[in-house]
Amino acid sequence: MDSSKILPISVGVAGLGILLIAISQAKKDKNGNAYLNQGISTESFNAKEIATVLYDAMKEANFTNTEKRKTIFTTLTGVSQAQFSWVIKAFGSRYYNTLTGNTYFALWQTPTKHPLKVWLKEELSDSDYNLLKSNYPKYL
Repeated sequence: MDSSKILPISVGVAGLGILLIAISQAKKDKNGNAYLNQGISTESFNAKEIATVLYDAMKEANFTNTEKRKTIFTTLTGVSQAQFSWVIKAFGSRYYNTLTGNTYFALWQTPTKHPLKVWLKEELSDSDYNLLKSNYPKYL
């Protein structure tokens, strides 16, 4: 075999080997699908804590819209799309009154749980929600 043909084949085989090693070292999600760790530090990131801060800010009737907006955007600063999906999961669905914008319900109302997406849509102005949506297009 010509030596000029061996080098490209060797590079291709080496590249395939590196890819197979990366896949074997990849973490798996709850469905068993492999995904590569994208540098997300789970030590400093706490989705449940972020979800709680967001909930506390949005449910608080005494907060002004400016305070809510500032808390929401400050809390989500530096949160990647993958991390935001964890925040959504940690937030779950919680009782929210879309008529009054808080967690209080009148006797005639049926309490309804809503996901984080609805809470954010109701609590933020359209322009603020669209700004957040541009950061997390898969989830908002």
